Amino acid sequence: MPSYNFKREAEVFLVSGGLRYKLDVQDISFSQTFSEESYPVRTLHAQNNTFEASVINKANAATFSFTISAITEADFVVVRDRLLDYSSFTLFVKTSADTFRLDTAVITNGSFGIEKSRPLSIQIQGEASKLTRGQTLTGTLQNRSATMSYTIPKLDITLNNSALNDIIGVAMELQNEISWTPYTTVNNALSVTNAASTMYPSSFTLSKRILSGSITQYLTDSNVNNTLQWDDNANLTINAGNGLSDPNFRGFKFGPAVCSFTNRVGAGTVYAQNYDWRLIENVSNLATKLNYVTD
Repeated sequence: MPSYNFKREAEVFLVSGGLRYKLDVQDISFSQTFSEESYPVRTLHAQNNTFEASVINKANAATFSFTISAITEADFVVVRDRLLDYSSFTLFVKTSADTFRLDTAVITNGSFGIEKSRPLSIQIQGEASKLTRGQTLTGTLQNRSATMSYTIPKLDITLNNSALNDIIGVAMELQNEISWTPYTTVNNALSVTNAASTMYPSSFTLSKRILSGSITQYLTDSNVNNTLQWDDNANLTINAGNGLSDPNFRGFKFGPAVCSFTNRVGAGTVYAQNYDWRLIENVSNLATKLNYVTD
């Protein structure tokens, strides 16, 4: 009887700097596709050749996504570090039947999950140069903490030194826009004969970064003067986690940082407004503005 790969059995390992970290993920997906180009073969003497021929000699970048819980222990901070510094790593997905490997992986998108009465989480999306199957784990496995404590968010938000109260929800997302270095050459293309000799991307460059989000607030008699405003030089701070004051704070910390924002009214069952903000301050070390604080 054949052995099948089940997602619920998947173990995920991130290897960076020769060290292997086991990640407890809520979900994992990954894939890679080949690039196909077609060309016509219809000629004057072959008018019935209406189906075009195909050339397949290169692969698109692989894609992957997973979600981790933002626990108070430091077991998963390697994910935070690779999101902030956009350095490449190797990702393994292991089941009882197989082990898949993603080489030159880079995180392109990190969404910070902040929901009332639900543990904090980080949703990760990324790309990689090559996906292979039937691999062996590498790197030195790192010890895990004896406990695993989830972070239930409490919110502390200030905009231009004024506290924002009656908050419904908060969203925060970091995008690393990368471009894979062109890897198609005539010589390599001529040497491609099957999937094993396919041309794969191998290196990338960062073109732009966007750190943005939104804050949803009930409309009440206490914030009547803050509606339908904008600011292209606002000071924003967001703390979401346990123990809102240092040194006890554990969770997501953003700012104080210079941002632009606009707000808009939402006429639902209960009226609310949304602050849509974006970081405009350039800093040499993004971790000084955005952090996932652990024990």
